[in-house]
Amino acid sequence: MALPNFFTGSKTGIETSAVALTSTELHCKRGIQILADSSNSNVVYVGNDSSVTAGTAESTDGYPLAAGESIVLPVTDPNSIFVIGPAGTGKLFFVSV
Repeated sequence: MALPNFFTGSKTGIETSAVALTSTELHCKRGIQILADSSNSNVVYVGNDSSVTAGTAESTDGYPLAAGESIVLPVTDPNSIFVIGPAGTGKLFFVSV
């Protein structure tokens, strides 16, 4: 039985300005799972565009991921996911599903 193709990656140095989870064009069949590194000292926020904020505005705040937490998003291209944090020390890992 053939295994489906999938990809993995990470995003380090998450800063106070929103950036795309990856700059490489990738295609997911069902979505992407994102995991916050267990050593993160700050919450990292996940959103769907570059206007996502890190807990500062109700209308644009992203989804918070504390250290060790994960989320699965039903998106076909991880370029459409943006991340932001309160400091430049956040790290996320991701895998296509």
